[in-house]
Amino acid sequence: MKITQVYANHHSETLLTDLQLYVYPIKSLRPISLPTATICAQGLAYDRRYILLKPKPNGTYDGMFVGVQPEMALFHCKLSSKDGSWTHFTVDCHDPNPPISPSNMSLSTSMEIPFTPNVESLERIAIGIHAHPAYPAYRMPDEINTWFSASFGYKVILAYLGDSLGIKMEDEKAKSWISAIEPMIPKSDASINFSDGAPILLVSESSLEDLHPRLEGDKAMLEKFRPNIVVDGEGKAWDEDFWGEVKIGRMRLTIVLTGNCARCTSINVDLEKGRMGEGESGKLLKKMMKDRRIDPGNKWEPVFGRYGFPIHGGEIRVGDEVVVSRRNTVHTVYSESALAQTIPHSLTMMVDGVMPRLTGVENISV
Repeated sequence: MKITQVYANHHSETLLTDLQLYVYPIKSLRPISLPTATICAQGLAYDRRYILLKPKPNGTYDGMFVGVQPEMALFHCKLSSKDGSWTHFTVDCHDPNPPISPSNMSLSTSMEIPFTPNVESLERIAIGIHAHPAYPAYRMPDEINTWFSASFGYKVILAYLGDSLGIKMEDEKAKSWISAIEPMIPKSDASINFSDGAPILLVSESSLEDLHPRLEGDKAMLEKFRPNIVVDGEGKAWDEDFWGEVKIGRMRLTIVLTGNCARCTSINVDLEKGRMGEGESGKLLKKMMKDRRIDPGNKWEPVFGRYGFPIHGGEIRVGDEVVVSRRNTVHTVYSESALAQTIPHSLTMMVDGVMPRLTGVENISV
């Protein structure tokens, strides 16, 4: 996992000796750690393509989120080899530690789910997500929904966010987002699936280590912050606050870092118990408030991590070297209208055929 080759010139600052990669096939469930990953237009391939929903009496759905339903932390995802290829992943429901009595969890089985289902046989539904009140999605089969409902102890459905759907440009709310990130997307696209902040979330292990002393003998868990890419930071805690761009690997795949990731109560969840943490583990958000409220545009929430947009597609792997190729002189300030100002308009994403694109890949970083 160590970097074996270092590139340095007067434009770049050498950064890393380590790289970790994570995808979250289902929003807010536990991640899959990967040795390699494909960067596509919407971030890492297969990241957050699914979302769990709670049906409402009026026929609409509430999207589930670990900060509201902390029991989601008990569901672990892992790769599943079917017919010799990695086309599926498996979800296992783990017994909380200590166990819940009586337990609602379906602990003796697991569920295998395709990364890309055949949508022709699935019911198409509309869900409220991001800026869109009727985002198109596909309801997964009853077998899957029944398993999740039994495991959670209440009715749940799994929705696939689909291919080539996205938010259409004529949607009024979406127009401001699309115009802001237009330099980052293929010019031939008529729609885009965008995330709360950006397709990729990058964090530093050095900054994570700076949080450990705040918890009085406990350690902050990296997984609570739900990153896609983890770098070691070379011992410089919070240096990433000023990163404007990084390049990864021999192909120098570029990610433009456009904003800060503001944190919420989800980082207080006890991942082993599937409920909000008690004692030190439940105080992490409060303890970060002291010195991590660094974004004047989001001044009531502490920051950890940087959101980014990929400029090039390709493979990245654990052990790839990473350099900071552009630094900001001041902290990024969050606002939807300011997003366009944080992205260099001279940069454009590779055209189709060069930039791998898996349409329908959703990238919500929590």
